[in-house]
Amino acid sequence: MNLARHSIAVLWLTLLTLCGQASAADALGALLDTVAAAYGGREVLSAATAFEQFGTIDSAMHQRPGQVHRAFQYPDRLRIDIRYSENNKELRVLAGATAWQQGAPVSGARYATMLLQAARLGLPNTLLDHRDKLRDAGVITARNGDTLRALELPFHGNLRLVAGIDPATGRILESRGIMSMEQGRGMEFTAVYDDFREVGGRLFAFSETHYALGNAMGRTTLERIEVTRQLPDELFDGSQPDQPGPDQHIARSQ
Repeated sequence: MNLARHSIAVLWLTLLTLCGQASAADALGALLDTVAAAYGGREVLSAATAFEQFGTIDSAMHQRPGQVHRAFQYPDRLRIDIRYSENNKELRVLAGATAWQQGAPVSGARYATMLLQAARLGLPNTLLDHRDKLRDAGVITARNGDTLRALELPFHGNLRLVAGIDPATGRILESRGIMSMEQGRGMEFTAVYDDFREVGGRLFAFSETHYALGNAMGRTTLERIEVTRQLPDELFDGSQPDQPGPDQHIARSQ
């Protein structure tokens, strides 16, 4: 009789656990559906897999604004070209497992930061395509004091990406990239998004404010975005930064 009662109790606890897991999965799925709808729907997001962004960047490290051109091919091909002056330029390129900065190959932390930038530009697809790896991180307080739903995605070993989502609109208002260090320490890089506009039926944030370790580092303001399915491979070859090629969009847009 005691054995029967024990079996029933175990079965009841198992059912409660499964129901709790199902309820959490349903809540996560509903949140992701809201996010997908906010950004134009899954069909639009699947079609808009590549884009170029043109604008300006104000950096705490530079006295004058720079022109920025970002080219992105989901999920891990990225080119960031910043020009503060003719003699003050920055070029970072990521092509999957290979990355360059100013024409020189990079690895380690520099490579990881490029992966983080690509994961951010890939939002919300980065979340939608990795649902099985997402962790519901509860709620977080945004820098403006709002309460956001947080989803966390671990990737590339010691990196975590936390997306702060407005549950009412489905918009991702913050992303936090956390790089785990030794002795439990971590470096956190935050991007705050606003000025949302539609381009080709897909929602984009035209303004980003950047923070590192809690300190304001700059602001990127986009002027236009061009969406396509595929970008030329030459954009993602960073081995020859001074060679004229399809990356010279900024000069042509002036």
